[in-house]
Amino acid sequence: MRGPCRRRGPRGAGETPVGREAILRAASDVFDRVGFRAATVRAIAAEAGVTSAALYHHFDGREGLVLAACEPKMSALKMKLETLGRAEAGPINHALAILETTMAWALQNLDVYELLFVGTAPQGMDKVWRQGRELEAACLGELEGALSGAFGSSPQDRPRVETGARALWAAANGVMCLCLRLGCPRPVGALLSAAVEPVLREMISTWADPAEATVPSRSFAVH
Repeated sequence: MRGPCRRRGPRGAGETPVGREAILRAASDVFDRVGFRAATVRAIAAEAGVTSAALYHHFDGREGLVLAACEPKMSALKMKLETLGRAEAGPINHALAILETTMAWALQNLDVYELLFVGTAPQGMDKVWRQGRELEAACLGELEGALSGAFGSSPQDRPRVETGARALWAAANGVMCLCLRLGCPRPVGALLSAAVEPVLREMISTWADPAEATVPSRSFAVH
């Protein structure tokens, strides 16, 4: 089992143990200051007060540090989406709540969102890229689960449910990418509504029971 690294102290003063969490906190500070792309193992090691070699004792280089720094934020999003499944009334409202929750999370974690969803990970970070695809698949899975309540859950209904989930996902993420490009003007709730509602209206009018072919009135509370 790996033990703690040692913090380099003043000459002759000995060394203080430095654990994994302390190194991760130092990495998060560096990521916050310079971003994931510009952060280096050397800078993170210096922030933590250890050698670069000692950092590798706990993490698989910069990619391992990036994944560890992102993990709590990814877990928080998954937990929020799971909670929605028990709280939202009606499949369409549930689907809209999934988009609202995910985009609100994106605004609060723009660096992580851009890294995992927009695909801005530096070269050589295949694990980060795969983690982003897995998180995206989890979000799409939640959307598909919600929409199956409106458009059917049988095997023959599966293509329309998958198509609908991807169309809504693309519309919402298109707004977020636009916000990133323009410096993220806020609030963005009105932009999300303008992008998502026409897609949802077309889906409902085409696939839903005519008696239920209405789009719920919902303003996205995303700031």
